[in-house]
Amino acid sequence: MITFFDVTSSIPGKAWNATAWKTRFSLNFKGIPCKTQWLEYPEIAPVLESHGIPPYKTKEDGTPYYTVPAILDVDDETGAVKAKLLDSLAIAKYLDDAYPDTPRLLPADKAALEEQEQLHATWLYGMLPTLILLGCGSVGLLNKESQEHFSRARAKDMYMYNVERLEDVPLTPEHRQELWTQAKASFDNFDALLKEKEAKNGGPWFTGNKPSFVDCMFGGYFMWAIKVFGEESKEWADIMEWNDGRWARLVERLKPYASVS
Repeated sequence: MITFFDVTSSIPGKAWNATAWKTRFSLNFKGIPCKTQWLEYPEIAPVLESHGIPPYKTKEDGTPYYTVPAILDVDDETGAVKAKLLDSLAIAKYLDDAYPDTPRLLPADKAALEEQEQLHATWLYGMLPTLILLGCGSVGLLNKESQEHFSRARAKDMYMYNVERLEDVPLTPEHRQELWTQAKASFDNFDALLKEKEAKNGGPWFTGNKPSFVDCMFGGYFMWAIKVFGEESKEWADIMEWNDGRWARLVERLKPYASVS
């Protein structure tokens, strides 16, 4: 059985984190059962380290950096640990190799694989305007145990504002509108990319008629967005209307794979 480590929240169903949702969608697309171990942000490093899961990287001060998603795959009969790793792309590659009888997430073709790897590595930069809004809005989803940790850590990512906490980012109505206008341009860019893929592959998913890891990536973003903005918000309504309803159709296709175990 796979233990899936995810960061908890105060909202119904708990799951909200975009990166962790990529792995949750990956498991659900493949039909691989798992059990979720929910963690507060300060718990992530000590819990993953206690299981011997290697860190994502080493920080500049020499300390290990741990993050979610992470998995621990244990043989139910023998209790032997088959895998312990983190990072959504690395997990997807492991699942394809370790569970060959399930639908593949990543293409076997080298060029097609590199395309998905490159998109995964760079696409968030194209979504920066919404990341600012979503990051700041995420604090309120978290339990008190995680709020300060998340706020200070993510404020460092938003170095352009030179603030110590996300609550200090100056999101005036005018700045919000500026970011939202930029966000629409970001969605337009990805819409153009997906139109090319549809013309080439002839299906609604990134690679054609079957979901792939990139679809998990997009899905994770939209699960985060709906939790932060809210289903009745103007922001969510805008996204559902943009690009001739492309994102609304994608969200609808993702619903069968959005269960939380």
